[in-house]
Amino acid sequence: MTDSLLRRAQHSLAPLQRREIEAALAICAADPVAAVVPAMHLESALRSGHLSAGLWAVRRRAGLGRELTGVVWNGANFTAILPPADELSEDGQRADVAAGAVSRLARPAAMVGPAEITLDLWGRLEPWWGPARELRPRQVSMAINGSARHVRPLDGSAFGLEAVRRATLDDYDDLLPACVHMFIGEVGYDPMRHGRVAYEDRLRQLVRTGRAFLQYGTVEGRRAVVFKSEVGALGGGVAQLQGVWVHPSLRGRGLARAGLAAVIEGVRATLAPTVSLYVNDFNAPALAAYDAIGFERVGEFATVMF
Repeated sequence: MTDSLLRRAQHSLAPLQRREIEAALAICAADPVAAVVPAMHLESALRSGHLSAGLWAVRRRAGLGRELTGVVWNGANFTAILPPADELSEDGQRADVAAGAVSRLARPAAMVGPAEITLDLWGRLEPWWGPARELRPRQVSMAINGSARHVRPLDGSAFGLEAVRRATLDDYDDLLPACVHMFIGEVGYDPMRHGRVAYEDRLRQLVRTGRAFLQYGTVEGRRAVVFKSEVGALGGGVAQLQGVWVHPSLRGRGLARAGLAAVIEGVRATLAPTVSLYVNDFNAPALAAYDAIGFERVGEFATVMF
């Protein structure tokens, strides 16, 4: 890393330009599941004409000019879409990207993306961005391009189960506690104490745009949300599910499988043909549920949390 700061870089990390949006989308299209987050922001820029400050271009010297070779999203999370290692030339693209990140980017809340790229960059960035609060080096990236496998209908009479459906703003006060419970368990801190306004704004936006799904049931005699999930990222024909959650008192009864099958049907009908998610490799119950309904394992992700 130190050497890369001293030598003349062959690659640059600089704000993406409007004229590069189509080329950047083409780079993302090479692996749309891995690149769903940058693709989402690029498509938004194409529709609105507003280019987010979080979009960065990786350019390589080519004669007297430069050519686009990678895309970086740096918002709440950092995601880099770069060529695989066997395509790298000797001029050290990843070293140049890391050096550019140190000098030009604020440290995000997390680094998330394809494991091989993310962990390589983290190894270079750790002296400047570390220490990490938590490192999750092996997360299974999964996707489904068709209907979910048939899931035996649940006998919901004992739990007062209602149909899985899109949330509305009328559900917000019931949905929020479920989302916070999931977030604390998955990320490790309470978003209502750290960044509450941004967290609630994002959840309301997901609800307004039809990207939050839930199911009501009866828990201890009271009507409550018992299953929920959101489409956290949507771009490049891919809808990435996030926040899959089942009420703790009803886990192990098949609600996740049945709920996700219904979500997949709804998402593919109106949002995107491919549904994806990623899950920690040690989460055996979740992996079993996702395998059972037809998700295929398509890659590995890694997450570095600060």
